[in-house]
Amino acid sequence: MNNRSSRLAFHLPGLVLFAAASLLATAPARASTVVSCAFSGTGGDQLFRGIVVPSYPGNNVRLVQLGYGGSTPGIYRITLQIRRGRFDGPLVGAAATAYLDLPSTSAAVAVYFDFGGAPVTAGDTLTFTQTYSGPGTLFYDVGNTSCAGAVYQTEGTTPPLDTLRRDSVGIAINQDDLIGGCIPNDTILCIDNVSGDRRFKATLNFSHAGGSSGAGQAIPMASLGIAQGGTFWFFGPNNPEVLLKVLNACGVDGHFWLFATAGTSVAFTLDVLDTSTAQTKTYTNQDNTAAQPIQDTSAFLCP
Repeated sequence: MNNRSSRLAFHLPGLVLFAAASLLATAPARASTVVSCAFSGTGGDQLFRGIVVPSYPGNNVRLVQLGYGGSTPGIYRITLQIRRGRFDGPLVGAAATAYLDLPSTSAAVAVYFDFGGAPVTAGDTLTFTQTYSGPGTLFYDVGNTSCAGAVYQTEGTTPPLDTLRRDSVGIAINQDDLIGGCIPNDTILCIDNVSGDRRFKATLNFSHAGGSSGAGQAIPMASLGIAQGGTFWFFGPNNPEVLLKVLNACGVDGHFWLFATAGTSVAFTLDVLDTSTAQTKTYTNQDNTAAQPIQDTSAFLCP
């Protein structure tokens, strides 16, 4: 497929943007813009600079729009990564990659990165880092007016948040406007029965004698095509502790089956809610005890 063969134009105040039609991400019907900072219409700084949203107002990230210019026309591959809290914090969803067809060096170009509605908690600090490859040097639009503390640019991406460079960045962020069912965030894992219904809500709390305690951090797996399960971590995002799934066995014995396995000896309490029927189940593990697999084939009655 020729990426140059078809382009769509996007008209924003003071800016005409282009993106390859075959690569344009599309927001779902229920979506809203939660961060909107004006674009200047030209490339500004190189991509080794960081972007910080100090208090994100949404509960998930669907689309991130940035604008780019470059030193040489051609096709560029750009990867955008979002982390929570700091530049080396837990990942928000999976890194998103897009291809930019830069027709000239004189026009700014819009690129949309789709994070699939990756869950966060309202008020989280989000950090953005970018990498790219292509025929020349790429620059991103840093806007030309302050974004009133909503977004700022940093000198680099050294943890935790590097140093302030400017208080403007050209950026727009959309979230999915979720209604009904389970609303995911950093500590709430939502599991589907049918695609997108987010029927089951799972939360987990852990504690360890002489150590830390708190809420397990949810890792959804929908971006990998696994919507009926997910994982939790306790002490670090690279160390998943509990894997959980809920399966529809209504045609077998009239129940939803719940299975979980944990690679831990830390005490935890796992709570799972069926948002359609308000049925709840709780599973526990004692501290300093190797967790046993959970195989509950009568977890929830089918409606």
